[in-house]
Amino acid sequence: MTAAKLVALITHNFRLAWAYKLNFVTRYLGMIISVLLFFFLDQLLQRSGSGQVEGGTYFTFLIIGGAFSKFLELSSHAFSANLREEMLQGTIEPLLVTATPVTLALLGPSSWMLLEGVLLVLLQLGVGTAVGADFSNANWGTAVLVLLVSLSSLISYGIFSAAFVIVFKRGDPMNWFINSVAYVFSGVFFPVELLPSWLRVISYALPFTYALRALRGALMRGQTIAAVGGDLLVLGGFTAILLPLSYFALRYAIRHLKQTGELAHY
Repeated sequence: MTAAKLVALITHNFRLAWAYKLNFVTRYLGMIISVLLFFFLDQLLQRSGSGQVEGGTYFTFLIIGGAFSKFLELSSHAFSANLREEMLQGTIEPLLVTATPVTLALLGPSSWMLLEGVLLVLLQLGVGTAVGADFSNANWGTAVLVLLVSLSSLISYGIFSAAFVIVFKRGDPMNWFINSVAYVFSGVFFPVELLPSWLRVISYALPFTYALRALRGALMRGQTIAAVGGDLLVLGGFTAILLPLSYFALRYAIRHLKQTGELAHY
């Protein structure tokens, strides 16, 4: 029954997104345009006489970083943004009075945004490959495992954001901060080795750094699970800490909601 309700929520939100066709299409066009941006940045670097980064082309490096950053943005933003919109439209309350579990009622409507995030990432990788990104050495099995392990850490930030919105009835200011920190310190657009040693400490305190390093190792250099095992262990450690904390934050927010009945107050 829970699975059926989740499918119904995904279908409903897809239809809602498709109803605004211009907005729907421009999201995918924006992803394609970002690939062109990465392509011409790579051309600029090649003209300076250096086009290799971490064992592959800079274009491939950027494609992977851009796809990862997009999924980070969506996973950390999806729950809070969708929940805030549902609260403003008054559609959460009717769902909560049904037999639907509270957690599913609050987070389930965001499932389509997460699924669409996967589609956008695949689109970016596909267009990047067509334009010239080199994945000839890719170890796709390792890459999928890295993504699955990374996903649990990324979703924890989204659950924290949802808890924030439930309690404070405002958009979560941490989303912008988390994405900005990831762009600068996690090697999205340039290797973290370019940072001075005292700033690299911040990089190594972020799960995104290990996720990107392992993902690029799998896709650019064909590294095996054993080769990226250290990064996977660190990611597992982050998940073991962040996921329970986000769960407890959400439980606290739900308990606060039940005690105050303030879901409809903004």
